[in-house]
Amino acid sequence: MLAHLVADFMLQPYELVELKRRPIGLAIHAGIHAAAMAVLVAGFLSRWWVVVPLVGMVHYFIDRWKVGTGVTQGPMALWLFLLDQAFHLGVLATAVWLAGLPPGREIITGSPRLTGGLFFAVPYVAVTFAGAILQYQVAAAFATRAHPTDLLLWRLRTEGIIMRGVALTIVLFLTPGLWWLGALPFAARLVADGRARGPWVEATTGYGFTMVLGLLFR
Repeated sequence: MLAHLVADFMLQPYELVELKRRPIGLAIHAGIHAAAMAVLVAGFLSRWWVVVPLVGMVHYFIDRWKVGTGVTQGPMALWLFLLDQAFHLGVLATAVWLAGLPPGREIITGSPRLTGGLFFAVPYVAVTFAGAILQYQVAAAFATRAHPTDLLLWRLRTEGIIMRGVALTIVLFLTPGLWWLGALPFAARLVADGRARGPWVEATTGYGFTMVLGLLFR
């Protein structure tokens, strides 16, 4: 999951998204996925040289299908984004099964501290980088603002990353009685933006996504 999140959201700039309209772009993107996964799982996955290339190949065809739909705007684009991610996660679950890793088994890679860091990196990368793309997709689908691409600009994107990252930290490591602190930045943003529907949709998406992942990984 960490390799997928890093490759799909941290190592996929806009230029690569555009290049994926051609087979070479899809191949580069799938290769980045395979490389990131190999780095992270080779230390404990005995059959990684079989599983990793298969996952990369399937990723190529899933993304080719998504790009081939030609849908980039509107509610359908959001549903395709969510369906695409669901397919990828399903492939990863299948890969775990094919690799012979029993569900529920704890795996230590390197050291317990390193393993813990990799474990918590999953929700942090998800709520910060993947969360930014999710919020953009929601804004574009439901027209929460005149220019949804503003959410991808440096200032608003950084602001969202910090807000979601702080909220996730509070849920993961503080007692439930203090979880309301994570909602304060979102509430302050709503007050600043007034009663318009758009900010409520965006805040609900960002905070809700963060809370769900925080509870799952806690």
